[in-house]
Order: sequence, then C-alpha cells, then structure tokens
Amino acid sequence: MALVLACYAAYARGDIDTAVAPLHPDVEWIEPEEFPGGGRRTGPAAVAEYLRDSYALWSELVSEPTPYRRGEEIVIVHHFHGRLTDGTAHDVTVADVFTVRDGRVVRMHAYADPADAL
Repeated sequence: MALVLACYAAYARGDIDTAVAPLHPDVEWIEPEEFPGGGRRTGPAAVAEYLRDSYALWSELVSEPTPYRRGEEIVIVHHFHGRLTDGTAHDVTVADVFTVRDGRVVRMHAYADPADAL
C-alpha cells in the first residue's frame, strides 16, 4: 500500500514523474468517461499526460487517500478538494482500484462512485 500512497502524495505536490515511476511499462489505466479526459490509457507516458492535465485543473488541491486491501487489489477511496483554476471550489470522492505485481502497478481502474469499487 505504501507504494500506491506514495504515488498519491507525489500527485498532490505536482510531481507527476514520481507518481508514475512505479507503473509497469504496459500499465492499463482506466478513468471514467465522465471525468475530464477520461478513458483508457496504456503505458506510463500516457498516464503521465493524463495526470498532468488533471493536475493543471487545480489551483489549490488537498488529496486525502484512504487505502483498503481487497484480496490482491488495493482500493483507494480518494477524497480531494480545493479550488479549480477558475476559482470554483471543488470537493469530490472517488475510488481507484490498483493491481500491483512485483512492485509495479500493472492496472488501475477508477470509479466515480466509491461504492462501485467496494
């Protein structure tokens, strides 16, 4: 879990290169279609591009990930809040399900509704 939580900490401070460092070269990354830029990506470079675009939407960001173990998967209920670049306050909770093998993230599937992941 520490590996995945370190990725959240890196994202929260805008360090996208560190956030994607533990990704497997063939990582599958799936974001809900309703998210800005949502969809499926493959590979760390594509994930990094998505995360940079996502981070750029925020002028202030507080990230509060809570980890759960579900079998071999790590589920992160991610509450984040702050201000978007247009000044709008934003507060949302989502869930991300990670599959980690041999110390590398091989898959991440995000859910807009945390109940869908749990």
